[in-house]
Amino acid sequence: MSVHYAWTTALILQICILVVTSTSTASWRPQRRETCELHPDVEARILKDVSYWDPSGGITEDVALSVCAVCGGEGAQAASGASSSSSGAMGVTTPGTKDCNKAQRVLIENGTVFLTNLIGKEYLGPFEHIGFLVELYEASQVFRLPDVEFTYWHGDNAPAHTTINPADNSSLWPHKPPGAGSRAMPAVLAWSKWNENAALVVPYSGAFRCPQDSWDSIEGQLETVAGLPWEERREVAFGRWNGFCTHYIPWMKTEDGKVMKCPRTYLNSISEAHPDLLDAYDLGAARPLPLVHQNRYKYIVSTDGWSISSKFDKYLLLGSAILKAASTRYGFYYDAIKPYEHYLPFMVKSSEDIVDVVKWAKAHDADSKRVAETARRFALRNLSRPARLCYYFRLMTELSRKMKYKVTCQNRRLCVPLVQEIQVFSQYERTNRSCRYHDVLLRYGDDDPLAVKANTEAAATVQGASSSSASPSSSSVSYSLQDIQRLHEEGIAWPRDDLLLQSRMGS
Repeated sequence: MSVHYAWTTALILQICILVVTSTSTASWRPQRRETCELHPDVEARILKDVSYWDPSGGITEDVALSVCAVCGGEGAQAASGASSSSSGAMGVTTPGTKDCNKAQRVLIENGTVFLTNLIGKEYLGPFEHIGFLVELYEASQVFRLPDVEFTYWHGDNAPAHTTINPADNSSLWPHKPPGAGSRAMPAVLAWSKWNENAALVVPYSGAFRCPQDSWDSIEGQLETVAGLPWEERREVAFGRWNGFCTHYIPWMKTEDGKVMKCPRTYLNSISEAHPDLLDAYDLGAARPLPLVHQNRYKYIVSTDGWSISSKFDKYLLLGSAILKAASTRYGFYYDAIKPYEHYLPFMVKSSEDIVDVVKWAKAHDADSKRVAETARRFALRNLSRPARLCYYFRLMTELSRKMKYKVTCQNRRLCVPLVQEIQVFSQYERTNRSCRYHDVLLRYGDDDPLAVKANTEAAATVQGASSSSASPSSSSVSYSLQDIQRLHEEGIAWPRDDLLLQSRMGS
């Protein structure tokens, strides 16, 4: 009897150990990384961008929050907390204006990403905004992000607000707080910029991961895309695009001293004159061709759209030599790509020099093939999703060193955990097809503590706001996913935290 009892006890103990072990490992995650490595020239771009704040010693809280003023409206009630309406608590008096809906304010605290404003529903949907948020959330799950605060500008170009004076690098920011120095500038992220702009350039994450023909999707088809031998491709420079001109073309000149022609319309006539060399037309003059099928040509023509071309990133994967039009705009990795090493430049000597560039490519076939292969190898190593996540981590790390104040949600009226915003986007009719949300929600979001909490109780916190469930004096109100959606629909979630700071400093 004692032997049977001992055996039974041992068996039960082993089962308990297995259950405990299984439970403890079922939700196992790797530790968030604290190091990664970028291409030296890409890393140098980060260091150069954040160095703008070195002479001023960094970014103070009043400068960081001066971005709140781009939305307009006084929002005095928001600063005092006197209003009992949700719109007064959020502080927006002119909802729906362009600047209110191009700026996404972000705060990272203890590795968790929060949004401190919400975009109005009329402006929800484009992947320029949503793709950035999805990729930033993934970066926060792979890397241990530092405490930092910034604004993401999801327009085609960095805002004119962040222009700098080339004479002395002083800031032209129109909302400088009283007493701020000549370089007072909040941290603003954008996916396209020019030299006289202090924005921090980041990947165009929406184009990299969201559409059906995204960079990530083409990378997944690489066996097929790369399978067409160089020798079987047509020796013609191919291009297709919408026929319009970006606003900065009239300020560009070629080496012959003439104003640069608009590539997207001017190449029509050059193609007509040289059909043996070019088939580069706007879509009003020629039929489209899916991007993944454009690898049937040895040479692909790339021009700017409203700013840098998101298709250029994808062209790098096709194994064709890219002819890239001159531009004053650049993306996050452009410092690392070199002419005649990764692409063939045109509209440099003159607006017609593409003819000579194609002739050179045909006469130097081995060199053209080498350019195509070098470009593809560069893209696979430096533009992949892991490389992009590393870029965000390195940028956040360096930017956090410029913060001269304690970054915390305790001093913000609205702090919505980013995972909850992505959950809302994945369900909301205006946004549920804008990106591949389940890439991150299934991998990270389903057991993210904040996501789980949002499904059982409200977890988005509005500091100093009031609602039907709280008195005007409440220090915080929690919002469910439905409430977050409501704030989007009402277009009122732009807190004037700058005025709140003034109130705190004056009290």
